[in-house]
Amino acid sequence: MARFKYLGEPPKPNFVKTWGDCLVLRVPRKTSGPIDLTPVPPATKFVIGQDIGYEITDPVSLLNFRSDTQRFQEIV
Repeated sequence: MARFKYLGEPPKPNFVKTWGDCLVLRVPRKTSGPIDLTPVPPATKFVIGQDIGYEITDPVSLLNFRSDTQRFQEIV
């Protein structure tokens, strides 16, 4: 079980000029395909530097979050 904080999107100057708000995170899972995580109410978007609000337990989801160090940081 682990929690993560959202760090924002990495810069991609050739593809994206400005990023909008992050409203949904699509996370792969070991079984039954990906899941869409939405901000926990009352939040309406994922805020940079704050906890995403979910405890991740699926091994494939954990691997995905831990390998994407530009977008997520594990909270100890």
